[in-house]
Amino acid sequence: MKKSFWIGLVLLVLIIGGVLAWRLLSPQGAEATPGAVSSIPSTDRLAAAKAEPLTVGGIGGYTLANVDLGDGSVPLLRIPLDTWGGYAALFAANGGIKASKDSVFYKKHGFAVEFVPEESAQAQLDGFAAGRYVAIWSSMDTLPLLYEALRSDRRVVPQVIGLFDWSVGGDGILVRDFIRKPQDLKGKTILTSSPSAYSFFLLWYLAQLDISPLDVKVVHVDDGDQALETFRDNKGIAAWVTWTPYLTDAVDKASAGFVPDTRLLITSRDANQLIADVIVARNDFVKDNPAIAAGLVDGLFAGYDLIQAGNAQAFSAMAEFYKLPGGAAEARSMLDEVHLATLPETEMFLALDNPIGAHKVFLLSQEYYKMLGIMPASSSWEPDRVLYSAAVEAARASGQYTMQKNTIQNSFNREAGLDINDLENQRLVLAADIKLYFEAQKLDFDPDADTEEILQNLRHLGRVAEQMDILGTTIVKLVGHLDTSRVEDFRSQGPQAFIEASAQAKLISKRRAEFVKTVLVERFGIDADRVITEGRGWDEPLDTLDPDANRRVEVQFLSFE
Repeated sequence: MKKSFWIGLVLLVLIIGGVLAWRLLSPQGAEATPGAVSSIPSTDRLAAAKAEPLTVGGIGGYTLANVDLGDGSVPLLRIPLDTWGGYAALFAANGGIKASKDSVFYKKHGFAVEFVPEESAQAQLDGFAAGRYVAIWSSMDTLPLLYEALRSDRRVVPQVIGLFDWSVGGDGILVRDFIRKPQDLKGKTILTSSPSAYSFFLLWYLAQLDISPLDVKVVHVDDGDQALETFRDNKGIAAWVTWTPYLTDAVDKASAGFVPDTRLLITSRDANQLIADVIVARNDFVKDNPAIAAGLVDGLFAGYDLIQAGNAQAFSAMAEFYKLPGGAAEARSMLDEVHLATLPETEMFLALDNPIGAHKVFLLSQEYYKMLGIMPASSSWEPDRVLYSAAVEAARASGQYTMQKNTIQNSFNREAGLDINDLENQRLVLAADIKLYFEAQKLDFDPDADTEEILQNLRHLGRVAEQMDILGTTIVKLVGHLDTSRVEDFRSQGPQAFIEASAQAKLISKRRAEFVKTVLVERFGIDADRVITEGRGWDEPLDTLDPDANRRVEVQFLSFE
């Protein structure tokens, strides 16, 4: 099961699916080429998909209820939740669904919490703006849109006070077999089936491929089951951005959701810090009640410890709250696709220098939305306006969570990286050809040189390092290729000369790839265990007419999940 989604990102998909969908329905967009849609069911739904302003039902001051649990009246926070495993620590801390004297919030901080079932993102947002709810969930990439919509009234400016979880495997992209390399997505049709972080995930992924979102055709079907039918029935749709269980069922021959000739391209387990779910509070509430805000966040860390200690009460409460037919066992299984955040992981997430943290995701998503016209081009909001670190700092100062560790930062599967037999059988998550400058007859370059060619080399490698940070569960394979200017010369000298020269070309390209690995390790701090090299020499030219275009290093991100 997957959580409900913010109206802000509904706009994102509606912009892509509505404003771009006319290209699918026009004669020019209906060419019978791979990736072009031939007949999409319910095209009237696509035609109806148009951008609407992000609106709220009305903004007002907040009110806190009170409850007497036997020791006098205390504040009661009603928190709306949809169906998502990332709230498990919250359930554990509260000891159930209703206000309780046994909850961490009551015993340690003197307030009570009650969970309200609310699958509608619009209803949650309206309740937040009107003051019925002082705290709600959001994905970090949604915050620019929420801030843009609510900034006119300082009372409701959203403040990220803590981190629930990261999605690790719950989100992903499926592709048809005719998509041989990720770059093949350019010009193709992509289906999205949920107006949420998947849209951000897709935008981020396209950016890694240097593909503009305007260079693909995105259609949107909101309902997961209907999206499955659309993908299955329209073989011209090249990719589907979806979530579990659709993600895993599509490649499982034993599943009713199986889609032939389809494979998994990438999941949030590979990009395991990209989609972060945060707890957001109203600005006026945080200023009036900093101790309660800190208590909410403290409860997340206390709840994490309870779950790690084997406390099963959270899963029983989740099963009851979500009406899960599989009971507590099904609730526990919901944690398979999320990573609950610890204190040091939350601190890492909020750190300014984190290349995948709250600041970076906020700025990235803001730029994507401006590019698509969802936010004004003049907008330039700082993440600091929505980040409130005092609650996390209070948890650190309490000294109670010194045993919690940062495990998501070290998520790379070292055993797989060190004991690998056939990399070609691993799942290719991302690939890019980069042209690095090497002087003729040289196997290296001086990374401290200030020539434009070397500076460009470092820019390329810096981007590779950044991608390695985000794709935290992958190994990187550097494949060296030589230019093909001498191939015909050696071929004319006979088979033996050509074979010897071809072998030498592979060795040279391998040594150049090894040098690139050294630069990544020594200059960019990349774990050497995550990088392996290969030389292909002349074997895989990109351009038969321009020999120099074939001098390159291919970077392949391979998943072991």
